[in-house]
Amino acid sequence: MRIETLCTGDELLTGLTADTNSTHFQNRLLERLGLVVRRSTVVPDLREDIVEALLALAGRADAVLVSGGLGPTADDFTAECAAKAAGVPLVEHAGAAQHIRDRFARRDLTVTPNNLRQAQVPAGAEVVINTEGSAPMFVLRVKACTFFFVPGVPKEYRHLVDAEVLPRLVALAGPRPKRVLCVLKVMGIFESQLDAKVQHLYAEHPRVTFGFRTQAPENHLKLLADDAAALAPARAACLALLGDAVFAEGEQTLAGAVGEKLKARGQRLALAESCTGGLVAAELTSVPGASTWLESSAVTYTESAKQRWAGVSASALAEHGAVSEVVARQMAAGVRAAAGVEWGGAVTGYAGPAGGTASDPVGTVYLAVAGPGVDVVQRQHWPFDRERVRRWAAWGLMDLLRRQLAVSTGGPAPRSA
Repeated sequence: MRIETLCTGDELLTGLTADTNSTHFQNRLLERLGLVVRRSTVVPDLREDIVEALLALAGRADAVLVSGGLGPTADDFTAECAAKAAGVPLVEHAGAAQHIRDRFARRDLTVTPNNLRQAQVPAGAEVVINTEGSAPMFVLRVKACTFFFVPGVPKEYRHLVDAEVLPRLVALAGPRPKRVLCVLKVMGIFESQLDAKVQHLYAEHPRVTFGFRTQAPENHLKLLADDAAALAPARAACLALLGDAVFAEGEQTLAGAVGEKLKARGQRLALAESCTGGLVAAELTSVPGASTWLESSAVTYTESAKQRWAGVSASALAEHGAVSEVVARQMAAGVRAAAGVEWGGAVTGYAGPAGGTASDPVGTVYLAVAGPGVDVVQRQHWPFDRERVRRWAAWGLMDLLRRQLAVSTGGPAPRSA
């Protein structure tokens, strides 16, 4: 079964918007069907280009996921182009129009004619009401190809892909061997190193396809097999080889792995963040139920904030500077004591573009963890742009926390002052 994607939008070609939708679909397609997208096409907001792409895809693909151009504005004409490619007129779908009216009424907004344009679909298309937005999804057959048209808004796109598109693709694909997928998520090993580490396993497990995905600073190892019996020994071999570099499998995140360990211990965490500006806390609080194990977080960006909220001494700042091993250690211990919790985590560094010293240039970050029997500081240097330094620092602290939680023997929280 040949599956392709078509994305419309000038913003995707100018670089103003990154296409994260297609990655979501590709991952889900592999997990659910064991299939891959053969080709992905991006076209601008030009009617002739969209129609041309649709007709070309209809001649070579079995199924195509089309995203974008279903909004209410003048440059949203994907439905119009779909109708032209199929040789049918546009018609208003009563159910979709009523859904738009009801949605606006709930928000006490007035429906305008351009909003109702979103209810216009090619005649004969199957229409699926979009519970996450206004524009419906519609399914249209052109020649021997089935097209799935969905909005490009990420929340709407992902909901419709998971709930509506993938089940229909399963039905289209028909009976097929149920392939199984395992995704091992790794920290501390670059993609090329990961490939080199597991390379000798390829011949030992010929029924397993090894693949790689980078979501820096994470790297993911994908194992795809025809059945669980073939997958299990390959998975076991990879886990034994990679050890504690593997932080999770499947859908779990690094933040989720940290939270899982804290929850299992019945322990809590407090944070003091400088260069990451609260990014660690943002990731941890994205995990449902984080309030049971994350006590508090302080953005101690200035030296005075480090003293007030994280207990850093003036002498340490004067002698060693805000970006130093000594200060990072005091931040972690200080925020732990101030919050009266079992664990304290801290990060301080030079994210750039200015700052840095000869010994600690821009990109230098100190990560620190204080806990029961744990007092660890790690120096890292990532010669990246500001945003990547901040991201790598946040993930670095979460990974350091995860590893220390795995080896700590436990103990009581310190008494707060």
